[in-house]
Amino acid sequence: MTTMTGDPGVRLGSFDEWIGAWSTSTPRNPDDLARWQLERAWILAENLGRDNPFYRGRLHLPDHRDADVYRALGVTTKQQVVEDCTAHPPYGSRTVADAADIRMVVHTSGTSGQGMAVYALDTADLDAIIRTEAIGFLWAGIGEGSRVLLTLPIGITAAGLWYSAALRAIGANVFSVGPYTTERKVELLRQFEPEAVVGTPTYVQRLAVACEDAGLSPENSSVKTLIVAGQAFSLPWARDIETRWGATLYEQYGCTERAIAWTCPGGVIKGESLGVLHFPPEAGYYEVIDPESGAPVGHGESGELVITPFGADASPLVRYATGDRVRWMAPGACPCRRPLAGIAAGEVERYDDMMKIRGVNVWPTWFDQAVFAVESVSDYRGRVWVDENGSERVEIRAEGGGDPDALAEALSASVHRVSGLRVEVKIEPTGTLAREVPEGFVKIKRFQVETSR
Repeated sequence: MTTMTGDPGVRLGSFDEWIGAWSTSTPRNPDDLARWQLERAWILAENLGRDNPFYRGRLHLPDHRDADVYRALGVTTKQQVVEDCTAHPPYGSRTVADAADIRMVVHTSGTSGQGMAVYALDTADLDAIIRTEAIGFLWAGIGEGSRVLLTLPIGITAAGLWYSAALRAIGANVFSVGPYTTERKVELLRQFEPEAVVGTPTYVQRLAVACEDAGLSPENSSVKTLIVAGQAFSLPWARDIETRWGATLYEQYGCTERAIAWTCPGGVIKGESLGVLHFPPEAGYYEVIDPESGAPVGHGESGELVITPFGADASPLVRYATGDRVRWMAPGACPCRRPLAGIAAGEVERYDDMMKIRGVNVWPTWFDQAVFAVESVSDYRGRVWVDENGSERVEIRAEGGGDPDALAEALSASVHRVSGLRVEVKIEPTGTLAREVPEGFVKIKRFQVETSR
């Protein structure tokens, strides 16, 4: 256990680096940990079913209680949360904290088209969030005195606020450059020489191009750690971005509803594959289920992530269905051998991101796999649209080295092999796509559907 100091206003306490825990009573054995988390989830459900205006009457708790029975409680959906916030503004009937006790308010981005869900946080909520977010930064080697360039905007969405609070709690020097242009960020990177950069995968790529445009080699800069979130990526892309920056890549998965997972020490690349995003043991009770049947998926299988967060006192949730498609990884599956369950790194995508192209259901990550399987490709964008003749067309714009015609042919063949689709390929000059990335923490979709069928 390591005792953390950092910001004196935050109670961090001792940190168990091996399992990412802040309490000495947290079980270290995976079976014991799973039972302990389920017990906490049941206690939470019982209290909310009795006392919370939103969950009272929704949760019918039987005498017999195990994991199967817990799944039978049903899920809480984003639509239900949004409707509750609309019916009981501004925070919804789930929020039982007094207004004077609320210390932060965050909301979802609304990009799913369902509206924005609002979450009020009290002091206990913030302490729990900060401890959970701090785990990944500590695993990435960030601590007291570390200089961190935080490219996310600090607004009313959760990511920038929570990252900033956690970094300051562990004593890091945080440069919140989200509001500035990319060119200004490069100037600040040169001035303050941060050891770490935090952003989306596409934005750290854009920042690398901007550094090169300004005559600053990313590989020879002060940056040795990259932390990304908000977008899927492949092993070839991860290797390329590490080489470009001369830095180690880490990943975080997170959502406003407090489902959070982190890359362990050493980075996201584990030998010949991407590693595991580990669930912090004290953060909640995590499930990955088949969204159709509700049954749990097995190790290495994909399903929807469901979270019952712990320490969410002001805006509690029971079995929140995230809408995120993830691949469940059992405890010990990562080469680090930590006894923590998690999800496969680089693979998180939204169920509503699935595209129907020429009558075929296609996941965006299929294109990632196909495009980045061509060794010289560094980035790409794709789109589907209907032309003036009513024909559905698919185009990929890509960047890469070597002969453009040979690269286009290789890309077309790889995409067809993975998806069965014939696509048009256009090779762009290096840096073109990165320069198109907007400022801030924008979850860029590499593939855009410009019409629906």
